[in-house]
Amino acid sequence: MSRAAIIAVLAAAAAAIGGGGCARSLPPLATPADAERGNVELASLQEGRTLLLRKCGSCHKPPLPRQHGAAEWPGKLEEMAARSNLDLSQRRAIERYLVVMAEAPTPVAAGAEAPTAQRK
Repeated sequence: MSRAAIIAVLAAAAAAIGGGGCARSLPPLATPADAERGNVELASLQEGRTLLLRKCGSCHKPPLPRQHGAAEWPGKLEEMAARSNLDLSQRRAIERYLVVMAEAPTPVAAGAEAPTAQRK
């Protein structure tokens, strides 16, 4: 397991424990399909998520990528980058994660049927 993956797992576990049992949504894990769709390395998306949890989650609930459209994230992130002491590479990694994941297909809930073509 890569260092970034270990950090992501630990950050997710810490956030879940810190939630005191409250149902709390965490930003989704990036998949190989997300990386391919965004034309980026999977490790880069994982790093962005880890930084999002660590840097943004230290002051407030980390945002979910679908809270804003992909085109909105750069401006939203600009507003917070200085307050969270992000360096340029950290800001870019978080932005890349948020932009790619904002455009991710909506996951099908467990037990639910995926949409099918209209029947005749």
